[in-house]
Amino acid sequence: MSTRIPNPPHCERADNAWPERCQSLPSTASLWQRATGEAVTEHRSSWVRRVPDPAGDAFVKTYEYASWASRLRDFGKRTGPWGTPRAVREFDALVWLRQRGFEAPTPLAALVWRHWGFVVRATLVTEAFPGIAAAQLLPTLPTAERINAARAIGATVGRLHRLGWRDRNLDLRNLLLASGHDGWRVAKIDSPRFVLVRPGRDDDRLACADWLRLAPQLAALGLAEAARGAARS
Repeated sequence: MSTRIPNPPHCERADNAWPERCQSLPSTASLWQRATGEAVTEHRSSWVRRVPDPAGDAFVKTYEYASWASRLRDFGKRTGPWGTPRAVREFDALVWLRQRGFEAPTPLAALVWRHWGFVVRATLVTEAFPGIAAAQLLPTLPTAERINAARAIGATVGRLHRLGWRDRNLDLRNLLLASGHDGWRVAKIDSPRFVLVRPGRDDDRLACADWLRLAPQLAALGLAEAARGAARS
């Protein structure tokens, strides 16, 4: 049985630009609604909307836990009173990436609705990033550009690992590609499961697990060798 959503939400994370953007974006009480903005992804318990805005389009990603069963299913990590919701984890991931010079959308806010302390909805608001998911773009590129893009992906993953980042959600659909004057730009999104380890190594269990997940996706396009080679250089 669903619960009426408290209003307004609690803003658990906010960028310095968020108060100004609040003036032009839909109200925080309505940002989570499926009817807000233009549909990007649509799932039963989560969705992403693109919200046009004069100050620059925003992406709004919402996770919904409409029933007590869904809240209790993951209460130990994400939905309990002591847990960190996925939207907040993704906000923190984007901050970490941007602070270290990686490409990533600007996170504006993480909004959380709770009932008796349990997460009912959690929403991440970011600036739009001018990129296309690698899973969508790579198959359409000419061979030479496809290899260059794969090398850019590999170099990005290699640097992430050496700085101590372990993504644990490393898929081509979560890497955005944008062509720049100095080559391909690679942005990482959707990293609620990331962990940080001591910088330096790139061959530990979690780093290898990242590659075990990503490499088959690249291999299907004949790009695994190019990406791994760039990661090691």
